[in-house]
Amino acid sequence: MSAEDTFTSSFAFQVGKLGQFATDRFAERVAPLGLRPRHCGVLGVLRAGQPAQLDLASALGVSNSVVVNMLDELEELGAVRRVRETEDRRRQRVELTALGRTLARKATRLAHELDRDLLASLDDAQTATLRDAFRALAKEHGLPGG
Repeated sequence: MSAEDTFTSSFAFQVGKLGQFATDRFAERVAPLGLRPRHCGVLGVLRAGQPAQLDLASALGVSNSVVVNMLDELEELGAVRRVRETEDRRRQRVELTALGRTLARKATRLAHELDRDLLASLDDAQTATLRDAFRALAKEHGLPGG
């Protein structure tokens, strides 16, 4: 049996394992900040704007209940606050606090440091090709980052 005939040689398996590896390493790096990787996605979206709580779910590609849970955790940490919208009292806007902005900057720096570590064995052209390919795949499948 050739290497191409095994499940472990499939792109899906390899990208899944690499994704888990990267997530585990990122989790280790942000844990001292009191964050988990999923929190960093919320902070990143909020840093780009001040969306309503319901808009976060679609921006992150997760369910509303997952967003509520993540916001509860971030609010407890002091990184975000929810504010009722004056036009529609049923909706809540989510804002980063000063601590949340600081955590978002630190998490972004840690993510880029991890990128450099993970991609260290690739040259600049290979890195650019890989990033472009992943962006194209994310876009094709309607995933964040595409």
